[in-house]
Amino acid sequence: MNRRALLYTALAVLLLTAAAFAAKRALADDEKAEPKPQTTCPVMGGKINKELFVDHDSKRIYLCCPGCEAAVKKDPAKYIAKLEDDGITLDKPIKPQTTCPVMGGKINKELFVDHGGKRIYLCCPGCEAAVKKDPAKYIAKLEDDGITLDKPIKPQTTCP
Repeated sequence: MNRRALLYTALAVLLLTAAAFAAKRALADDEKAEPKPQTTCPVMGGKINKELFVDHDSKRIYLCCPGCEAAVKKDPAKYIAKLEDDGITLDKPIKPQTTCPVMGGKINKELFVDHGGKRIYLCCPGCEAAVKKDPAKYIAKLEDDGITLDKPIKPQTTCP
């Protein structure tokens, strides 16, 4: 009888431990799923200034003051690791579109196609038909290259 009670107790402890571990892991997975933006400088700990940053390895590290720039530039991987270890999701550097996704020529800011809240600049009128035929294809091509597309500018239609 004592062996049976001991076996049931051990089994109950094992099941409770497994359930606690699963709950802790689910909580950790939920925390990882939600991006946590950077709000403090990794050097001095001050509030970040979005106009002060260092870009490295497709990641943007925001700083609190110009004095922190030298430290981050000296060892950016150290500061990226520190932020990511704290669960921070770093922004990607903004890379503007400079070439046409069809022909590869230099863009003309007067020639563009707007689609899905994104503006695709073109090099010449001949590229317009290709982009209009499948704008999602060209948006994907540009974004795969790390390009940050502009948003269309909505014209003012009412008097303020």
